[in-house]
Amino acid sequence: MPYPAKERKDKNMKKKLVSLILAVSMVGASVCGCGSGSADQEKQGSDVSGAGDTTSKEDKGGSDEEGEAYTVAIQLVNVTTDQTDIEMVEEEINKITQPAINCKVDIQNVFIGDLPTTTSMNVVSDEKMDIVCVGLTQKVSDIADDGILLELDDYLQYAPTYTELVKDYMKAGRVNGVQYALPVHPYLARSAGFVYNKDMADKYNIVLEDGATYDDLADAFEILKQNGIYGTSSGQASSSLAQNFYNIELYGTNGDYGMISDPANNTKIESWYGSDYFKEFCHKMKDWAEAGYIPSDSLTDTTTVQEYMTMEKVFGTATAYDMSEYATWQAGQPFKIDMIQLEDQIVTTSSVVERMWGLAATCKNPKKAMEFLNYMYENADVANLLRFGIKGQNYQIVEGTEHVITTEGSTTGSNGYTSQFTHYGNPTETLTAEPNTDSYADDVIAFNENVPVSATLGYTFDASGYSAEAGAVSNVIAEYLPRLQTGQVDDVDASIEELLSALDSAGYNSIIEGNQKQLDEYLAAE
Repeated sequence: MPYPAKERKDKNMKKKLVSLILAVSMVGASVCGCGSGSADQEKQGSDVSGAGDTTSKEDKGGSDEEGEAYTVAIQLVNVTTDQTDIEMVEEEINKITQPAINCKVDIQNVFIGDLPTTTSMNVVSDEKMDIVCVGLTQKVSDIADDGILLELDDYLQYAPTYTELVKDYMKAGRVNGVQYALPVHPYLARSAGFVYNKDMADKYNIVLEDGATYDDLADAFEILKQNGIYGTSSGQASSSLAQNFYNIELYGTNGDYGMISDPANNTKIESWYGSDYFKEFCHKMKDWAEAGYIPSDSLTDTTTVQEYMTMEKVFGTATAYDMSEYATWQAGQPFKIDMIQLEDQIVTTSSVVERMWGLAATCKNPKKAMEFLNYMYENADVANLLRFGIKGQNYQIVEGTEHVITTEGSTTGSNGYTSQFTHYGNPTETLTAEPNTDSYADDVIAFNENVPVSATLGYTFDASGYSAEAGAVSNVIAEYLPRLQTGQVDDVDASIEELLSALDSAGYNSIIEGNQKQLDEYLAAE
């Protein structure tokens, strides 16, 4: 006789817990060879999962009875982990949330490079964790099946304001019909862009404009090189970077499952590594490496491009572009930043899942966690505290504006509290940061008006039937990608041909065919 649904779920979660414990044990025993593993590799090589879902509905907040205030732990993602004012920010938030919805907040600051490990390790060790940041370093489709995230469908009713706000894009947070994550907000048009040190550009009379090409960037990099500054950096380049220059839909963290070009009008899945985009990018990286525009030790240097920029050793980097990215990149920087838009904006599954909120599988009170998320979209003061900290201490309102903040003139500034990669609340109702202006809310709305939407919005590839091929493909990519992206190859075309041959032998084309078949079925069912 088949197990009832809840019993089947509990048994599956227990199996995943065993898998995760084994995986964590293996990580502890193996120091080398893991640092450059992608999210896809983790999923393919070991069923990284959350702790068993053993708590009752009442333990998880199914009861409507209000007792002692529940403390909701929410992630804050930064480059720096030295945030001295977090407890004070928590106290200010608690003054609002405790009388309003009977909960307090525990802000958990996480270094962006440690986010995947921190989240999974906290789940397996049952550390206090409720609301987690999904998408920045791990896509929801890559971790949902691993038991790290809680199924949200039973708890959406506790966040009516929030879910109504993001209803048009919620399907991007579903995996196999189950809601695992929610978009941070509904203004999700994105494009390829380039962020750079504006003070440095002004000093050296560098002018960059929207639509800049690789050659335009190289012209700027040549000026910087003469002054001992790198144009950009690829870091160790273990993750695919080329997509930051193009508007495409990429499947798998590193294009392991293929890509779609012109996503608004196309549903054909093709080889990412056989594309003209990837080839053009690799040739440019080779040119830039030979010209001295990027660090020569990128293959071994673990310094991130964000850290290099903060140290003012690197001018800028290609990145996703939207109105919010100005404030994101400005946070914590000792200089002014600026951005240019490389291509026209579009809403893709990738742009929606770039930043999402989910609940940890071990969340003890999902009802209250969802109520807190909902309140964050109803009360701008709570969202502003989470995003920027305390007025006067961490920021001041820019003179002559009503909604723009600056760290200048504040007591501790961004050294005391900052949120570089985490977004909170409705961006059209909350404060914004320099270099934005009071027109920010209108700019966000305008940037998202009449924007084309991906024809495959919400689709994710289920690679479970291709575990052997996916693992082999991931290994091939890990071998070839870093050298190609840092220009550390003798012949780009020959190296790409070697890569494609190795991918073919590993089963890359079979994965793409399977991905296309699943996509066709998804579109037919829409």
